[in-house]
Amino acid sequence: MQNSKIEKEKYIIVDWLSRLGVEFQTGFVVINSQLDEQPILYANQAFYDMTGYSENDVLGKNGRFLHGEKTDKIISDKIRKCTLSDKADTFEIVNYHKNKNPFWNEITVQPISVDGGRHRYTLMLMKNINDRKREEALIQLQQEAYTGIEKGYMLGSLLENVCRIIESFFKDGTTCTILFIDENNKFRDVAGKSMPKDFREFIDGNDATPQSGSCGAAYHRGESVIVEDMQVDELWKEYRYMAEQYGFKSTWSVPFLDKDGNVIGTLGIYFPSMTRPDEKDYLFLERIAPTISLTVKYSRQQEEMLKLAYTDRTTGLRNRNYFMIELASLLEENKEGLVAFLSVDEYVKVVDQYGHRAGDQLIQEIGKRFGMATSSKESLIARFSDSTLALVSLMPLDQIPDYLEELGKLLAEPITVRDMELFLSLKTGVSIITAMQQDVEELIRYADSALSKAKLRAGESICYYENEHDEYMMRNLRIANELTAALRREEIKVHLQPKVDMRTGKILSFEALARWNSPELGNIAPDVFIPAAEKNGKIRILEQNVLKQVMEWLKNRQEHNLNLQQVAVNISADHFFHHSFVPNLVDMTADYNIDRRLIQLEITERIGFVDIEAARKIFKQLTKYGFSSSVDDFGTGYSSLSYLQKLPVSEIKIDRSFISKMHETDTLAIVRTIIQLAENLDMTAVAEGVETEEQKQLLLDLGCHVAQGYYFYRPMPLEDANLL
Repeated sequence: MQNSKIEKEKYIIVDWLSRLGVEFQTGFVVINSQLDEQPILYANQAFYDMTGYSENDVLGKNGRFLHGEKTDKIISDKIRKCTLSDKADTFEIVNYHKNKNPFWNEITVQPISVDGGRHRYTLMLMKNINDRKREEALIQLQQEAYTGIEKGYMLGSLLENVCRIIESFFKDGTTCTILFIDENNKFRDVAGKSMPKDFREFIDGNDATPQSGSCGAAYHRGESVIVEDMQVDELWKEYRYMAEQYGFKSTWSVPFLDKDGNVIGTLGIYFPSMTRPDEKDYLFLERIAPTISLTVKYSRQQEEMLKLAYTDRTTGLRNRNYFMIELASLLEENKEGLVAFLSVDEYVKVVDQYGHRAGDQLIQEIGKRFGMATSSKESLIARFSDSTLALVSLMPLDQIPDYLEELGKLLAEPITVRDMELFLSLKTGVSIITAMQQDVEELIRYADSALSKAKLRAGESICYYENEHDEYMMRNLRIANELTAALRREEIKVHLQPKVDMRTGKILSFEALARWNSPELGNIAPDVFIPAAEKNGKIRILEQNVLKQVMEWLKNRQEHNLNLQQVAVNISADHFFHHSFVPNLVDMTADYNIDRRLIQLEITERIGFVDIEAARKIFKQLTKYGFSSSVDDFGTGYSSLSYLQKLPVSEIKIDRSFISKMHETDTLAIVRTIIQLAENLDMTAVAEGVETEEQKQLLLDLGCHVAQGYYFYRPMPLEDANLL
């Protein structure tokens, strides 16, 4: 009777909402918020019309089928949290039509309670706001263009933003280019980073004829050109192989004009599938073209003015005045970053031998190479004095070491000045932009002071300015900076810690642990440098280095007919989910002729939070190839029975935090449960961090037979492990 009442109330609510949706032509769905998957119980016709999906596609499904590459995961998570709360809210998110076209969706979330709040549903009202978003984008483009022009941003950078905005409104894989036509009637590539580099290089410098693709036709006709099928259209006859090579099916080209009404360039859009613009698409592009024209016009005027006021006449780089003004402006954004002063020892040698003009050429080439850095898109490089370049870049502090390393690599190739081929020794002084350090004059003075220290060192060197406020931050930066060099020099060594049968004391296997003794910083604890490696994107390199050392050790023992025992290697989530993880592992064991059963992969249980289904597939691959797997630090993270049952692992490691507190009743109960769980799932339970006889006996009493810890063996260098 109670169930009948609930179904009746649900029917009444859905029927009322259905009539409401028809009246206001508003798409909506009703979802069951009580189930984890939040399935859709009902959707009205306006929703089906808006998305292109049918009732069979929708009912019983989670709304994730509307997601795609351009969908903001953060907004999606916020919507899900809102559906689980009792509060209404409105969100804007990019969803996808069934035909793969993205559209902006305004979603209003409204909770519904049935039967006194015991049964909860969520009403999600939806509205396609693509037209409004395009209007906003046009206004935004104009504002950003004028702001960028006033700040002196390069024209190419401003037009890249135009390409990015246009691409955001079309299906995934759509690319956009902006071309100028020069005085020799040739195409000049200006913007379009999403376009394949080879394609851009092919277009750049080609003659702009009436038959040279849709852009050539649009330039000569002075009107938009739509090519729906590039494989048959005559305009692409000569370049059809290029379209086929890069998977382009359709292209639209729109000309833009100068102040006198002459065509000076074209906007080209390329699609991965057959696409024809509707009236709204066409209007959107036609309205963007004048914005490009205005951007070009005012940018060129501003560039001429800036050249006179803010450019170093001899090198073409920004000068000291511009740098100071721009630095003050960037600091208003209240972001983290760096100010760096850079110099090379060879400058004085060049000036002494060839004069100041040759020195200017050297500085010009260095500035040009630094401008090629990809680690930061918000960098400014200027000539601060005769021999010194100044640089400011906004970025998270943990990215600074990688950025400075990239600058150094850009000078790895020699620079030729007159008849001298110079390999440069770069000296860099760095001051850090933080919430506590926002003063222009001080940042300049600190960077200059740090450069003076760097010049006292032989060869290439980087010095950070340090003060008492930044001690902790600077140490982390130094660690991150040194870590890159340490990995290159293979300073991080593997130590092995045995896993022991507590009943007999016999060594069963080993765990590989990374240890770093830095010449500059001394011993760095793993809980310091491993998070630094993860944060700086170096964790895969670190773990591959550990695997290499382990396999070299096993191979050496194999060649000397020594006893071979399994070695466990810790693998991070970033490495585990990387597409090359399993193939590289298989190749490495083949290269070293190592039995794969000798390698065990230890994965933290938090891997379940990332993608349980993807993890399951990878674990199955590892098992197929003969590797075994272990769940590390069990009990501290995901801790799901369903998670363990899905993954073909052979070992559970009980985290040391539980072992150290087994004298507490609650903790003892947890340890007992984990041991029983392992036994029930036919897995081996391994206790980590065993340090006392009491802990050993207690674990044996609980049925745990395998452990590692200082009570048995400390981690030891590979050479010492050979003696066991």
